[in-house]
Amino acid sequence: MSSCWEDDIMPEEQPSQPESSISLLQDGKWHEFIFNGYQPLASKPINVCYYIPQGQKTSTMRMLFILPGESRNASDHLKIFIDWANSNKVMIFALQYSEQYYPSTTEYILGGMNTKQSATGLLPREQWSFNYVESLFDELKASTNSNQTTYDMWGHSAGAQFVHRYVTFMPQAHVQKAVACNSGWYTMPDLNATFPYGFSPVEGADSDMQKTLLGRQIYVFVGGDDTSTVGLNNNPGSVEQGENRNQRGHYYFQRSQAIASEKGYPFNWQFGEVPGVGHDPVGMAKGSWKVLE
Repeated sequence: MSSCWEDDIMPEEQPSQPESSISLLQDGKWHEFIFNGYQPLASKPINVCYYIPQGQKTSTMRMLFILPGESRNASDHLKIFIDWANSNKVMIFALQYSEQYYPSTTEYILGGMNTKQSATGLLPREQWSFNYVESLFDELKASTNSNQTTYDMWGHSAGAQFVHRYVTFMPQAHVQKAVACNSGWYTMPDLNATFPYGFSPVEGADSDMQKTLLGRQIYVFVGGDDTSTVGLNNNPGSVEQGENRNQRGHYYFQRSQAIASEKGYPFNWQFGEVPGVGHDPVGMAKGSWKVLE
């Protein structure tokens, strides 16, 4: 099925692109569709809310994938970025792993690696819901005749947990920039620490994966006032990272930087603190989207 562009800005023909089953609109409004294009999890589709700015060919626009917090309100998070998308001519897509198919917060934030916060019961890689991201990217490239080879990611709270673990455990993913804001706790790039606080015993989680992660363009953001402990994971592995999200973000960045230094690996991460902002996706978006421009 070919894509529909209501403002007659048609993508250029690129015969090498596979045919897409998605029909997208570029009409100045946001829309949504259901995507089940990752075959091993086709019975557990995701919802995708999207917005495509007018006035430019889709074939040349960058893509940003947005991961919402625990409430998984993808449309609300998408709307936060619409003005920014218009200014920067970026196609934005907010991914919703609905509670209908992904009922627990743990399953969401661990990208389907496990349904519990444990090193036991880890699922095979092909069953990880992380895989939907690359499948969606491939489908969108075909639908828009895109010349883009990478995409960016932005997540807040539970979405930030998804994002930072995605770039950790999916080393082949075509992510250019990954922004994680106000994550509640983190998986450290530590080969010896036990999952979900480290790499062991995840299949394929070795020094090569560690080096790839530390060399990525990752932006860790915390709100200067995100110091509440309400609803936080207070398991020992999380408490070791700090008392609140602000402290834990500092710890994650500093510990990762130290590991890179110890190993002699390139370290391309950046850290940012947004003054006066608590656990608020709007404030964090405004304080962090500069790095995505």
